[in-house]
Amino acid sequence: MKRLFSLTAILVSAIFVNFLAEAANAQQGTNVAVIDIPMVFKGHALFKRQMEDFKVEVEAAEKSIGAERDRITKLIQELSQQYKPGSPDYKVKEEEIARQQSELQVKMTLQKKDFMEKEARIYFNVYDQVKRTVASFAERNNIALVLRYNSTEIEADNRQSVLEGINRPVIYQNRIDITQDVLSMLNAGVPPQTQTARPQSGLIPR
Repeated sequence: MKRLFSLTAILVSAIFVNFLAEAANAQQGTNVAVIDIPMVFKGHALFKRQMEDFKVEVEAAEKSIGAERDRITKLIQELSQQYKPGSPDYKVKEEEIARQQSELQVKMTLQKKDFMEKEARIYFNVYDQVKRTVASFAERNNIALVLRYNSTEIEADNRQSVLEGINRPVIYQNRIDITQDVLSMLNAGVPPQTQTARPQSGLIPR
């Protein structure tokens, strides 16, 4: 009988130890979640506003560059009409036009570089905010690991879509998607944007 009680006590102790271990693991965070980063960017109110403002700035620069290019083209056309090729005045004007073309090319190159850096900063700042928000949500909800995944359906007749789908790190998830929860945190406190017409064009001058 004593031996039976001893065996029972050992089993109870083992179960209790396992329970404590599981509780400790739960406190440390053993849950896994997934997040659709492209979807977060699409629904991020502040990011969309910053990108729309950025597009307007790029389009204004494109318009200014286009006007300068047209002006130089007109000077080239007038050169042969107003001056005799090979004459001193012709050479002076030709050199002036070449100088302006060179300056415009340098301006375009520097402007493109500036816009690319500005766009990169927008993406970096938003992604950094997303990471911090995900970390905050995970800590509050006892989530130890958050994996990136793509919720977009794979197009069976699209080779690129199929290849991307094959390479996705998450093949299956069931009710562990925190995308909308994180988006709600990111968009909290962001005032609604007034509806204004935005012209459409490419982001970076080519």
